[in-house]
Order: sequence, then structure tokens, then C-alpha cells
Amino acid sequence: MFRLFSAFSRAIAQISDPAFRSVLLKSLGLTLLVLILLAVGSAWGIAALPEFETGWLNWIVEAVSALGFVIATIFLFPAIASLAISLFLDDIAEAVERKHYPSAPPGKPLDFGPALILGLKFTGLVILANILALPLYLLPGINIILFYVLNGYLIGREYFELVGWRHMAAEDVRHLRKANQTSVFLTGMAIAFLLTVPLVNLLAPIIATATMVHLFMTMRERAGTAVRPL
Repeated sequence: MFRLFSAFSRAIAQISDPAFRSVLLKSLGLTLLVLILLAVGSAWGIAALPEFETGWLNWIVEAVSALGFVIATIFLFPAIASLAISLFLDDIAEAVERKHYPSAPPGKPLDFGPALILGLKFTGLVILANILALPLYLLPGINIILFYVLNGYLIGREYFELVGWRHMAAEDVRHLRKANQTSVFLTGMAIAFLLTVPLVNLLAPIIATATMVHLFMTMRERAGTAVRPL
């Protein structure tokens, strides 16, 4: 637990780093573009709905559809934000490693193509998992717990592996994650929570990446020669 708090505190302390600001602007632009496209698509879908003769019934259908879009945006924001940040993850990771781990071997940047594919795969997985869980999201109390547990696991796993692949073979990254699965899961849940807090969620993907870099570097150091560097 101490490692988690330490990693988060160091990540937040570096939030004013120029590299962080640059990624924030780029990821915000991409996230905004995706949300606009979703809004346009939803508006088109609502407009295409058949009209009823009763005016108030049409109003209810439109209101429910609009509310559905808002709820979907909230639940899909973790996936959208993670997709955006996955394209600029190396900038954050390099800034953290340069400041806090100057003597450690530098990570190998992910190529744009593979990073985009990984981001899309993760986004699709999060969307699919949340769609499958949608019936349970309608149950008060259970929906909140399920949202944080489900997305916490997915986000923790994905961020840790994306950071780890800069330094180690994929198989070794998975072994390291599984050996520290509790810490990775709790970190993922904390990130999932940040992604649901208005305004804070704009910085959450950056904080998440920086936090995972600290966790990975600490865990790799503890693992020692048990893993093979790239």
C-alpha cells in the first residue's frame, strides 16, 4: 500500500512537467474529437427514431436516449481516455524515467502503429466488458462496485503492461504483473475512480501512466534477475 501512495504522490508532484502538459493538450484534443463524433452519431440516431403520434411520448423517448448517451459517455470515458493516452504514453514514461530513474536503462519507445493497435484492442475490450455488465449496472449499489472492480482490473493490467513493454518481453511483463497483482489491481481501481471525477479525469490518464512507471520500476528492481530485459 505504501508503494501505491508513494507512486501516486510522485506522479502528482510531476504534473507541471512540460512533457505532461504537452501530452495533456494532445490527449484532450483527441478525446474531445472522439466525444464529438459520438455526440454527432447519437444525435443522428435519435433523429432517426420513429415518431409517435403522442407528443409527450416522443419527448420521453428523446429524453431517455439523451440520458443514455450521457451515461454511456461516463462509462466509456476510461476507454476513450486510455486510447488517447496510449498514443503518447512514451512521452510521459520518458519524462518520469529521466527525472526519477536517470541511472536505469532507458525504455524502448513503442512504435506508433503497435501503440495504436494496442490502444484500440484495449478500448474494444473495455467497451465490450462494460456492455456485457450493463444489466448489472442497473442495480443500485452493485453498479458502482462492479464499475470500479471491472475497470480497475482492466485499466491496471493495461497500463502496467504498456509501461512494462518498454523495458521487458511481454511474457516477463505478465509474470511480473501477476506476481504483484494486488498492487496493480488497487492502482487500477484508484485510476478508475479518478476517471469518474469531473475535471480530475482530464489529468487521470497522465497520472495513471506516471504512477505505473513508478510501480513498474520498483517491482522490476525487486524482481532482480528474475526477468529478462529487452
